Amino acid sequence: MAIVGAPLRVELPREHGPGFGRFDLVRGEPQGIAPPRRRRSVSGSSEPVAAIDLGTNTALLLVARSAPGRGLEVLAQDCEAVRLGERRASAGEGAPLSLAPEAVERTLNALANFKTRAMNLGVAPERLRVTATAVLRRASDAAAFVQRCEEELGLRVDILSGAEEGRLGRSALGSSGAEEWVTLDVGGGSTELAGDGPLEQISAPVGALVLTERFLGMGSSAPLEPGGAPGLWEHVRRSFECFPEGFARERTVVLLGGSASNLACLEKGLEQFDPLQVEGTRVDVGAARAWAERLIDMSPADRERLPIESQRVEILPAGLVCIAAGLERIGARNARISALGLRHGVALELLHG
Repeated sequence: MAIVGAPLRVELPREHGPGFGRFDLVRGEPQGIAPPRRRRSVSGSSEPVAAIDLGTNTALLLVARSAPGRGLEVLAQDCEAVRLGERRASAGEGAPLSLAPEAVERTLNALANFKTRAMNLGVAPERLRVTATAVLRRASDAAAFVQRCEEELGLRVDILSGAEEGRLGRSALGSSGAEEWVTLDVGGGSTELAGDGPLEQISAPVGALVLTERFLGMGSSAPLEPGGAPGLWEHVRRSFECFPEGFARERTVVLLGGSASNLACLEKGLEQFDPLQVEGTRVDVGAARAWAERLIDMSPADRERLPIESQRVEILPAGLVCIAAGLERIGARNARISALGLRHGVALELLHG
């Protein structure tokens, strides 16, 4: 499968294969989340679609249309650091999250701008899908937020289960072919591990933003306090015990998400984020661990001198801890990095079913 077009033009490595197969959702949905509703595809149409991925830290827009070989021609994409889940840590471990009013307003503004941009590019309302992930799975007032989106913006928000989030992210890469692929997707509020079977999509409720709030501190200008890093590593490793140990020992791992893309920038010494350079970058578990430890020991001001997206300067250290600990848990010595993700999987499903 190829992803082509301005401003993003990405050819997946040849060994990605022609397209990942579909598989069923894990049984046992989180309470209050409806099973995913299949959308009618618009296969064969050149009319564009839009996918908005509403996460704990960022809101992402992708506008695309069908390309040959069940691919995507990317017309536009955007990212806003809305931090809808910014108060999650203060709610306590396992407690419901109450969305911060200022975060809600930031998010509504971003969604309104995304919708306008998509409409200006010719996207019909029925060809736009908004998906939400960990932040609204946990939020006690998620229903009120979803209602405001529908009433004020005319947008229906689908809250995905962790398993469906993993499935859609993995589906962005195409079909497995001869190789078995595993994706590890580190987000702001959760981390998804996805394989090719119906029982191989697992979500852990830890991510870059919530871990930063709890262990590193948001808005701090100093390096981490002594003793904080061991607690962070221990918590993440314990949280990842839900991932089968050695799960990817004989498989190829693909890292998804903003933390992974920024890790590729660090490994390559880029001056700024560039998806053309990110795609297919190889990284080993030792390098991920070393970058995590190095960034933890740096102040945010020092991190700003590195090729890190501005909205991830504070939260990237925790994201890299998740990557390193996740790779260790599933027995992967190295992985590839992809700039693709959930929004690409949603767009492909809208277009091709």
